[in-house]
Amino acid sequence: MDFRQLRYALAVSKERSFTQAAKRLNISQSAVSEQVKLLEEEVGFELFTRTPRGIESTERGRTFLYESERVMGDLLSLTDTARRLRGALSDTLTIAMGSGMAQLFIPRIFNDLKKNLPGIRLEILTAPTRNIFTELHEERIDAGLAIESDPERLPAGLVIDRLVEAEMVLIIPPKHPLVRAKQPVDIGRLVPEPFIMSELTVGYGLVVMSLFTDLGIRPNVQAVVDNIETIKIIVQSGGGIAIVPRACAENEVALGLLKALPIAPARNVAFSLFRRRQPLSRRKETALLKLRDMLKG
Repeated sequence: MDFRQLRYALAVSKERSFTQAAKRLNISQSAVSEQVKLLEEEVGFELFTRTPRGIESTERGRTFLYESERVMGDLLSLTDTARRLRGALSDTLTIAMGSGMAQLFIPRIFNDLKKNLPGIRLEILTAPTRNIFTELHEERIDAGLAIESDPERLPAGLVIDRLVEAEMVLIIPPKHPLVRAKQPVDIGRLVPEPFIMSELTVGYGLVVMSLFTDLGIRPNVQAVVDNIETIKIIVQSGGGIAIVPRACAENEVALGLLKALPIAPARNVAFSLFRRRQPLSRRKETALLKLRDMLKG
């Protein structure tokens, strides 16, 4: 039994497919199958069985793989210990966040970073929600911050930890006629307006589309972009209007570059921390839990 065999078996469990596990590991399917078979021969029972829904863990396989995840975490912790003994100054925690979230989360992270996360170097990336899920799935990042959406759309093997909720608002240029509105803006009034949208099937875009779908109407989509910063610039330039979380536009509103108006029906969204189900090293697990508490404010 070796580290590689456990890693391959855990990948199959996560993907529920030998083919997808091989793609994720960037090796041939035959290599995955061979190593899993050798592992099964060594432990003396089958880890997986084929069902109409795909590959599933056997009862004994689930218990064994659960313990395997714990052992993998311990091995990664030994790597951390070795790095410290070599004199390495820090571990790196890599996180990705959805566009526009910096206004809300960066001050919370860096308020007292050295005190809260001693010995940890942060690597922060900005990416669309779909890319965050992909990067997590392929183990290129440790955690992601994104809009929480339908759990059925969440890739297998990821877990959610809700952080905060935010009000969705209509953002418009300061000279737009709707600035004079005294009441929350009725979504139905916005159908003729050119709308700037984010990805339509995940994150911000999915939430906004659901507002119109629930009313049985379709927005006049002028453009679809993959980040909220571009959305805000297009709106500032008079190219259209958009619905975004209020927290993502507070700086521009404070500077007078945008106006933010409440909408009817009202809608909130949840910002959540996404991570893989399998454990990180103990040091990273501790840092990630502390980071979660910081983000919750």
